[in-house]
Amino acid sequence: MLIVFGAEERAKVEAIRDRLSEQTQKEYDNATTYHDGKWVHLTVDNDTVVNDVKRLLAVKRRPKNSNEA
Repeated sequence: MLIVFGAEERAKVEAIRDRLSEQTQKEYDNATTYHDGKWVHLTVDNDTVVNDVKRLLAVKRRPKNSNEA
């Protein structure tokens, strides 16, 4: 799975880094940063990585507005 993080998102990932598995942390650290963001390729092969992906996607997602139904 490929997730691209912009500058602001990378700062948010750093804030939750300790909640990610060692495997995901390594893949994040080894990912290449391009002009449009850090491209992180994750191998989703177990439940731990699935949970990491959920955490990482939450960083990219705006919080739900309580006024929206």
